[in-house]
Amino acid sequence: MAVTKIHKTSKMVLYAIMGITVLILAVFLLGGEVPVEERVVPTISEPRFTDLLMYWVYALLAISVLVLIAFAVSDFISSWKARPKSAFRSLLVVLVFVAMLIITFAIGSGTPLNIVGYTGSENVPIFLKITDMWLYSIYLMVVVNVLALLFSPLLKSGKK
Repeated sequence: MAVTKIHKTSKMVLYAIMGITVLILAVFLLGGEVPVEERVVPTISEPRFTDLLMYWVYALLAISVLVLIAFAVSDFISSWKARPKSAFRSLLVVLVFVAMLIITFAIGSGTPLNIVGYTGSENVPIFLKITDMWLYSIYLMVVVNVLALLFSPLLKSGKK
């Protein structure tokens, strides 16, 4: 009964998020362009609702991270009560993830970019290193996922 309610609730949330995303994408794609005199770079077309799309992506990212952290903490607490050894294993995964973020931040470049028409305050070393950190982390996680997809069947067949 509880599983059915969880499935229904998660399905409704997924459909709501997908509906809002499709609506925002339609507004972004069909909403027209910023007038030439208001554009950052007058020669490049600029969709009118770019900010709305970016804020929606930021909101989805923030919600995802908060839910991920909440589930990780609740899983750690519940497994700590039942099996303290496995709780430390789940904590080890979090520590490896934090170590990956620190390493990718350290190898990121802080060299300011030459961006035509940009006069904002985010083209500074700290923001550039954070951006590189996320990009390198994404690349690394994609590679790890592909390797896991390729080699996990081999590992399972080797145990038999």
